[in-house]
Amino acid sequence: MRKFKILSLSLAVSIALFGCNDDHHNHDDNNKVIDGQTLTHTPEVVSKGDQQVNKQTITLAATSDLHGRLRGYDYAIDAEDKHAGLTRIATILEQQRLLDPNLILLDIGDTVQGNSAQLFNDMETHPMIDALQYLNYDLWVPGNHEFNFDRSFLDRNLENFDGAVISSNIKWESNNANYLRGFQIFNVNGCKVAVIGLTPSYVPNWEASAPEHFKGLKFEDELNATRAVVDDVIARHQPDIIVGALHLGRTDQGVGVYNIAAELADKFDVIMAGHEHATYIETVKKGDPNGNDISVKSGLVEDKAKSGKYDDSNRQGSVKIIEPGKWGSDLAMAKIDVEKDASGKWKIVDTTLSNLDTKEIAENQNMVDEYQDIHTRSVDDARETLGKVDGDFVNGGGADEATNEDYFVDDLGTRLYSTIHKAKVQDSALIDLIQFIEREKSGATISAAALFSDTSNLRDGQNYQRKDSANLYKYDNALIGVNITGAHLKEYMEWSYNYFNTYKEGDLTVSFNPEVQAYNYDLFDGAIEYTVDLTKPAGERVDITLVDGKAFDPNATYKLALNSYRFGTQGVTNGWFTKDDVFYDSSDATVPAIRDMITAYVTEHNGISINDEHLNTTNNWQIKQLAPSGEISKNRANSDIWKQFTNKQLCIHINPDNVKYPSISKALNMYDENTYFPNRAAEKADATPEELNLGCSWTVDPNNNG
Repeated sequence: MRKFKILSLSLAVSIALFGCNDDHHNHDDNNKVIDGQTLTHTPEVVSKGDQQVNKQTITLAATSDLHGRLRGYDYAIDAEDKHAGLTRIATILEQQRLLDPNLILLDIGDTVQGNSAQLFNDMETHPMIDALQYLNYDLWVPGNHEFNFDRSFLDRNLENFDGAVISSNIKWESNNANYLRGFQIFNVNGCKVAVIGLTPSYVPNWEASAPEHFKGLKFEDELNATRAVVDDVIARHQPDIIVGALHLGRTDQGVGVYNIAAELADKFDVIMAGHEHATYIETVKKGDPNGNDISVKSGLVEDKAKSGKYDDSNRQGSVKIIEPGKWGSDLAMAKIDVEKDASGKWKIVDTTLSNLDTKEIAENQNMVDEYQDIHTRSVDDARETLGKVDGDFVNGGGADEATNEDYFVDDLGTRLYSTIHKAKVQDSALIDLIQFIEREKSGATISAAALFSDTSNLRDGQNYQRKDSANLYKYDNALIGVNITGAHLKEYMEWSYNYFNTYKEGDLTVSFNPEVQAYNYDLFDGAIEYTVDLTKPAGERVDITLVDGKAFDPNATYKLALNSYRFGTQGVTNGWFTKDDVFYDSSDATVPAIRDMITAYVTEHNGISINDEHLNTTNNWQIKQLAPSGEISKNRANSDIWKQFTNKQLCIHINPDNVKYPSISKALNMYDENTYFPNRAAEKADATPEELNLGCSWTVDPNNNG
């Protein structure tokens, strides 16, 4: 495979529009990652513009959480996504660089993982990093997903990126030196702008099963590391503006952007964030770790009536924060107006933030052409047929628990009709497929797995294509086998079933705890039988009856298979087991990823059958309220509201705050009109199925201000 050119001939005619700046491309090509040394491609101060001006607008732009979206295309479902892609960001950048050729362009991490990007991991430079260079990104902050692979992969891409690579809290274990420099200074026509980088400190927990992914590195506390770098930058460079490029959610792990902003509001002027996949514009006051929304249009445009002027008279009392969503859906923009005072020192006159939406933006054709072979290979890989599907892998065929249909997804790729996948609330062969492979490979008798995609299903007679594995299991998790006591297994299961809200009288559906992300809900299979009672509070819901053919014993030791993320993030952290309890680890296996194990199994068997003797076709668990004699089932039989809902005349509320995984935050309830709203599309006599589904899109939920 070839290494892509940094600039194509097709783009050369418009090089000025894309802002090539020789200053930040003249690094030492021999500069390599060396244990104990800080990797630096750029001098501490990089010049952008050399005009003598007394006032100007400093423009910063940022993407984050691209997750392999070079193009606006989701290869797991083999469909275009018109609200994503660096190729759409390129079109916006071309316009913005006409306005300001000195624009500072940042990517805030989680760039090279996801959306079939792993197909290209053996290239000298990954296409996503090559694409950053194609667009002349000035700076890249590695996110946590950059550490999903062997550290040599990340090292190679850091070395081959021509701009600055920064993160303030990654240190060498050997001597406590920085792995990367923590900051970069940009001198824009004499005005010094400091950018401070940050990577989540939880990387060693998330990658605990594969320590080679962060070999030789340690991750310091986010707040302490950021404060130290900011103080150092101020002491040595006296910057006129300080900007954070933090791959961190607003409330992550108790030390999120809110906390850093509140502690350092007198030092930061703008924080451009990532990791949360959210689109917001907020302000945080000094000493108050809470965000205040200062936007209109759902986080796209700053409302100056709310925010007021941000200048030298009040800049030390607060800091503005912004995040540009995921996958290239938006380009975060910070425009900082500055002018010199009588002494010649730059002063901030005002700051304005915005997220530039790509939904109505055409892809840049030059960039589409440049990376067409990457797109073609990804599509061909997704469409490769591995065999036939024999039988429906979800009871009744359709995945939707209310309508018995497979989900319709709008072009935002976000809204499913009811968002209840049957495989989440009843035992099915769909999740059993993942579970069986986990047990077969690890030798465990019990397995735990999450249904990551609400759009996944396998229908009788369909071709099983490689994309089906990617949609069913979209992460690059390895497989771990652990010895676990019965008591800790019970704790784990209770933790998982905290995903559900407690049943209320009159409920017609289940609903989901807004504090729990969907990927943190595991189901359990194999030699275990259990029931879940949602009338009981979280922590008291799971009744385990049999394990390994015997009565459940909290003092016994069982063999459990689970993914590497769950192992390090929850398992070890919560004390359910330790690293010494591991008896199997797929990290060194020929096929290390669970997703690829599924693909290998289907390939070996020339398809997959519901009648496969290895699949557990008998129900080993149930939610009591959804059993034929359960409260929810009885309510449905006696409710006209349920009939209207299944006919798509009514819509259910979606949690607007759970931006990564929108889900039902309130159960549909036969006694509470506030738990549903009319589907406007159903008023049309000839409404199509697509119109009915889109009529209940979470983007038009009246509680979501859509």
